[in-house]
Amino acid sequence: MNLESLCSFLPELPHVFLRRYELLDHIKRNPGIGRRILSEKMNVSERIIREEIEILKDQEFINVTGAGTEITSTGKALLVELHKDYGSLNRLKELSLQVQHKLRVKKVVVVKGDSEKDSYAMTKLGLQGADLLLESLKADDYIGITGGRTMYTMAKEMRSQKPFEVTFIPARGGLGVSAEVQANSIVVLLASKLYAKYKLLTIPDGIGQETLDLLLKNKEVSEVYRAIEKLDVLVFGIGRADNMSEKRGMSEKRRRMVLEQGAVGEAFGHYFRLDGKEVYRQDSVGLTLEDFLRIPLVIGIAGGKSKAEAITAVSTLRPNMTLVIDEMAAKEILNIK
Repeated sequence: MNLESLCSFLPELPHVFLRRYELLDHIKRNPGIGRRILSEKMNVSERIIREEIEILKDQEFINVTGAGTEITSTGKALLVELHKDYGSLNRLKELSLQVQHKLRVKKVVVVKGDSEKDSYAMTKLGLQGADLLLESLKADDYIGITGGRTMYTMAKEMRSQKPFEVTFIPARGGLGVSAEVQANSIVVLLASKLYAKYKLLTIPDGIGQETLDLLLKNKEVSEVYRAIEKLDVLVFGIGRADNMSEKRGMSEKRRRMVLEQGAVGEAFGHYFRLDGKEVYRQDSVGLTLEDFLRIPLVIGIAGGKSKAEAITAVSTLRPNMTLVIDEMAAKEILNIK
């Protein structure tokens, strides 16, 4: 009996399968994790988590000790075996290909859920972004990282068992937001997890060119700027024009003008319409649009229905980029005319 027939006979099968698969996947990626944290990450009651853990334990897919839960070798093998069915039940592969075709980009990976409302979907965005980054790393690479909540989640979910001879570099200057989601902080977190090198860019974003020219006379600042110009990999978050113009302190008059001209997305201080046409360029420290177009491997990560237009706009800038988005963003992108 094939998977489609099974689901017709047991309508509850997809829901149970997806929940149990994701629970096992969480335990694999977070050895020793407890039930309360699992409940919070998956947005599922502790009672259900407890019941599912008992089932997985009885089948010897996990071990439960006083220190928490750990996946067994049998459980790891099961995840590999079920990965294809997981994608089929979510219809994520089909959705990924549809978005990839519409946006005409190299690759699109869609994760389940709505990261604007569901913390587990945000975690999955971060996990998938971290996995793609790990797969791409080569010795002596320079990796540029931008700031933001999604990028912080990616760094937080990064897992590695070995050191990497790479260097992480903030691709943008700092913004007046929470310290942990600043590019500098994310770079330090990633480097600590991968036992890698890092450089810091201790300049606020949005300063004028004259001030920047003065700062570039400093040897350390100049070295970071030169490193940004030769990035091998860039992982970046995608911002909405209305949000980013406010965060970057744009005057209300200018902000209104930019939005009235149709700006929906922002990248590296540039504001774009849905069709990718630039409507405004704001002073920005770090990576330029020209740099962005030169970097060999670019991975953009974003999620939520409200980001669909911004993702669409930024994806027009270079066809050979990879996107990691959530299910809600993907569906909304397909609805955009």
